[in-house]
Amino acid sequence: MLKHVKTSVLLTLGLLLILVFPTATWAHSKLETSTPAADAKLTESVQEVSLSFNENIDENLSTLKVKNAQGESVEVAEVKVNQNTMLGTLAAPLPSGSYTVEWKIVGGDGHPVDGTYAFEVDAPEAEATPETPAGTEETPADTGKTQDETAPADNTAADNTAADNTDQTTGQDQQAGNSAAEQSEGSGSTVWIVIIVIVAVIAGYFGIRASRKRK
Repeated sequence: MLKHVKTSVLLTLGLLLILVFPTATWAHSKLETSTPAADAKLTESVQEVSLSFNENIDENLSTLKVKNAQGESVEVAEVKVNQNTMLGTLAAPLPSGSYTVEWKIVGGDGHPVDGTYAFEVDAPEAEATPETPAGTEETPADTGKTQDETAPADNTAADNTAADNTDQTTGQDQQAGNSAAEQSEGSGSTVWIVIIVIVAVIAGYFGIRASRKRK
């Protein structure tokens, strides 16, 4: 009889311990929230994966991987653990497609726990802006430069032509002046010669008359 009573008491105490301390007896670390969420369909690219657990996790023994639909690993640039949160930063934003997150942690009770979940990215691709060929952009600039360079050259040629015309006109004026001066000098010399001849004739005439009167 006493043996049955002891057995009943031990079973009762065991049940009480299980009910009072359920976490210590049964529970392990578990994933509470995630970003992106499980089975989420996102319309924008993803560059971070954040996991939050129900207790602090070991920083050195916790890992995170992301794989695409082909099972290929996506490069995770950095994984940080802060108490009960694990943050994975991807090397590049995820393009559209299906992805799986694989995580493994060690909780405060020392038991390793792992799990997976999936999400999908359906982000619209950015439209590439068509580039204008460099040659097309530079053509007006080159034409403008050619016109600008040609205009001074034309102006210079016109100035040189005008200068040449001016020099020719000046030379013609100088030649005309010299010819007029020479003609004036020649006319003046002829007049003096005529005067001298007239004076000589008159002097000879009076000289002859004077000699006849003496005879």
